[in-house]
Amino acid sequence: MKSLTDRDAVTAALTDTTLDPDLRALIGLRVWQVDTDRRLPLGETLQIVVVQPGDPPEVIHDAVGFPICWDQAEQPGWEWFNDHGSWFELAYVLTDDFGMLVLVPDHPDTNDTLLFNCRGVADRKDPA
Repeated sequence: MKSLTDRDAVTAALTDTTLDPDLRALIGLRVWQVDTDRRLPLGETLQIVVVQPGDPPEVIHDAVGFPICWDQAEQPGWEWFNDHGSWFELAYVLTDDFGMLVLVPDHPDTNDTLLFNCRGVADRKDPA
């Protein structure tokens, strides 16, 4: 589990060559798009939570602040969802000034329910 709440954490993620290049590109793009007022700490505008394969629901829920891994999770619904192939992106607008991105790997060891829910919303073509 990674929780990126400041520019130093984002820089560390972007320069971590052990992280998936697609993930690093997505993080970089979203921070570039959202971090428009450099006078404010990034954590006042955006939090990025990166779910890792094998993360248990409790760890995910603690990082996000509400349950997202159960069928009947009591949660705010995401504002929008993107399927990036190897990563799913769930965007939550929590206040007028603060949002959270949850990045979920499309990986067999990702929490089953969270992965099922993401794949169910994704508009993927059946491989022929």
